[in-house]
Amino acid sequence: MERFTDEYGHKYCFNMVTHYGGKVVVHCPKCSKNAYISIESNEYVLRCGACYYTETQMEAYKYSARGVCQHCERYFNLEVKDEKQMTQKQLNIACPHCQTTNQVPMHRVADYRWRYQDIRDGRDPIFHLELYYLDYFRGKPVWAVNREHLSYLISYTSATLREKPANGPMRTASHSLPVYIKEAKNRDAIVKILKKLQKKFED
Repeated sequence: MERFTDEYGHKYCFNMVTHYGGKVVVHCPKCSKNAYISIESNEYVLRCGACYYTETQMEAYKYSARGVCQHCERYFNLEVKDEKQMTQKQLNIACPHCQTTNQVPMHRVADYRWRYQDIRDGRDPIFHLELYYLDYFRGKPVWAVNREHLSYLISYTSATLREKPANGPMRTASHSLPVYIKEAKNRDAIVKILKKLQKKFED
């Protein structure tokens, strides 16, 4: 009997991997070899070591001007979409309640609709490239974001006894796995696919 103790959290989701300094492996859009997505200086960066192709994508932010009106003393919070205004620390803006012009600070926060996107149909959510470690089981995707994730999946699917870690009801890394990967009847086929992916060479 192979025993496996699961890991806590969403360790292998796209955003957790990239925001904690890891890399997601995808097919380069130019040469089809393996390329890596990471975060550098608040930008998503795609780099291919084979053909040296590079692409960047800025993280998305929301900008707002908010404060208490000096005239009517009511609070307001207005989204700012003018790119020229986004660079300013202070903004003169009309109160939406009484139209009095106020000088208020500009605020920038991460757009969580962007940040919490994840892998869909075997493609990353930023550059929409196919993952390097991707295959199919009866038409359904089986994938890993990198070799560490691949090793985890092999250990998880190979185990005949899967246990949650002690101390707490937190979600585990396997929580988001589709049922067809978890089912015992598919174990041998899924493990075979994952081990085939493990043999793929990274440049």
